Amino acid sequence: MLVPFCFERFAAVIMRIRDPKTTALIFASGKMVCTGAKSEEHSKLAARKYARIVQKLGFPATFKDFKIQNIVASCD
Repeated sequence: MLVPFCFERFAAVIMRIRDPKTTALIFASGKMVCTGAKSEEHSKLAARKYARIVQKLGFPATFKDFKIQNIVASCD
């Protein structure tokens, strides 16, 4: 029996940019989580770009309290 696919409701806007290639989750509280960056510098640059996009959409966004909370690495 096939079960129809349905999207679950998620309490954030998902936004993606190409350079640096990252994804952001933007919550109604104003908090943002940026994932996928390859370096600390790219992470900060991407977060600034997302904040600027949100500003251009007419929201009173500011860039403050940036911190890196998790880094994932793999090696052979």
